[in-house]
Amino acid sequence: MILAGTGVVAAVGGKVSQAVVDLMHDSVQVPAMDPVTADKLANEVLNIKCAACHGQNASYSKVLNFFSLGLMADHVEGAKRAFLLTPDTDYRSLNVDYLKMDYVLRTRRMPPASYSTVHLGSRLTPTDVAILRNKYKEFGAVMRAFAPVQPALAPADNLDKARIYLGHLLYHDGRLSTNDKVSCASCHDLTKGGTDNLAKSEGVPGADGLPQLGGVNAPSTLNAAGNIRQFWDGRAANLKEQAGGPPLNPVEMGFSCVADWDIIAGKLAADPQMVALFAYVFGDRGITGDTITEAIAAYEQTLVTPDSAFDAYLKTGDEHALTDTQKAGMKSFVELGCATCHSGPSLGGISFEYINTHADLRSLAAPADYKEGAFGLRDFTRKEEHKDMFRVPNLRNVALTAPYFHTGTVNSLQDAVRIMLKTQNGAGVSDDTTVKNITRFLEAQTGTLYGKPANALKPEDVKLAPVAPQP
Repeated sequence: MILAGTGVVAAVGGKVSQAVVDLMHDSVQVPAMDPVTADKLANEVLNIKCAACHGQNASYSKVLNFFSLGLMADHVEGAKRAFLLTPDTDYRSLNVDYLKMDYVLRTRRMPPASYSTVHLGSRLTPTDVAILRNKYKEFGAVMRAFAPVQPALAPADNLDKARIYLGHLLYHDGRLSTNDKVSCASCHDLTKGGTDNLAKSEGVPGADGLPQLGGVNAPSTLNAAGNIRQFWDGRAANLKEQAGGPPLNPVEMGFSCVADWDIIAGKLAADPQMVALFAYVFGDRGITGDTITEAIAAYEQTLVTPDSAFDAYLKTGDEHALTDTQKAGMKSFVELGCATCHSGPSLGGISFEYINTHADLRSLAAPADYKEGAFGLRDFTRKEEHKDMFRVPNLRNVALTAPYFHTGTVNSLQDAVRIMLKTQNGAGVSDDTTVKNITRFLEAQTGTLYGKPANALKPEDVKLAPVAPQP
């Protein structure tokens, strides 16, 4: 791992963590008790009250649902979409679940009033809340909401340096495409925040001679090593699998089947420098799809961006690292629940969430005539319950990666914030000041790459020094 996974307390000695905890202060306390008793009481609350909707097998009577005008279905189905007591950690970090639990307990948003009205006795008492918060505090959920990005680990030896350098060359090599022009960097330009700033990326030419367009907006490769899975729909488990996708995509780089790696390998084998580097790094394994993607993944592991203004605030507690507007934005970011999903060192990337929890994102983010066939995780798992679940994008360097959302249809970060508050929070925040403050806070996430600000990189800044194979 090259991204920090520890909480603010461990990383910065508790300086800034207290400021974050103060945002989540709760006056209700539970009497001191031994861990076994505390866990028993918490499980009783979870099983008696929470599991009615958030349990894996939660169900409802169709008859009673009819007479409730669909309210029971809304409660149970909505609850399962938001949070399950037995989570699938392949698609959501436990940290996100802990933060979700902490948020609803702190804000008393669960169970909703409409549920408690028809289910007498289901309302969580102050003691219930204190017992549950006592259970989840052991996981340090609040502390892990924010953590600074740590620099990439330095290569251990010349072999590691050569592997990363080879991956760097391949990342920028058009020979991975059928027309020898489209590279990874074409759509994931490091001088543009790891994206191309286009709504849909341009691949190899189609039958009409024009570039074919990808189906969704290209996500950033910066800090992608911290993602729980890769691609908007999660079809790649890691960076190595992700690197193998575009070359074999007829729209992106033009090839279409696994056997085509032999064609790519043949082109690279005509280059003496590539032959020497592959021989040094991979020995008898040679030039194959497996070694090509392994090298690219090694390089992408290094594309992390520490030392943003927010990182400085987290590491030192320096009150001047953030402006008053940005600190107000951070407070709103926490209080409105943004930090439940956009958490961890990258502020996101560690869970899949529905894009239409409180309102339909597509109708708010895209023009009426917009057509796209992307349905998120369902496109990978083929499970209908995963429809419209997308990997939460990380928010590091987000000011550099417009246009926004998988649709690529929103050009303004401030507009993207406003849309997210409507679709994910449900608070219907229309206060321009709040939206502006959160936007300014997100602008403080721009870090550095190769020692230079990510928003000021030039092509020559992202070129690695050659590494010669050693005998």
